[in-house]
Amino acid sequence: MNYLIKFLTQSILARSIRTFIELLLGAILTPAGFVTEAYLMLDMRNHWNSYYKWLQKGKWSWLALANQFTRLLISLHRYDVIHLAIDDTLTLRASKKSTNMATNRT
Repeated sequence: MNYLIKFLTQSILARSIRTFIELLLGAILTPAGFVTEAYLMLDMRNHWNSYYKWLQKGKWSWLALANQFTRLLISLHRYDVIHLAIDDTLTLRASKKSTNMATNRT
């Protein structure tokens, strides 16, 4: 488990590693894995606002973390083909380009 967490933290800035590990371990220990449950599961060193700000505005990339996680999966399973399904239904998106394209179609 130590190796897996260390591998994932390679995609996180050094100053954010402790925060990431606290949230990750808390999420692993909870039944649903929600951030609030993760915060309550462990004796966190910071106030809730610190974790919220790190998740919302911190200097980390969920894409870099997902990329690192994919590398981890590939390194653990030596298959010729790996099928990966990504569900982005909870990812909210908005951009001027998509808004303009929708407006121009009507």
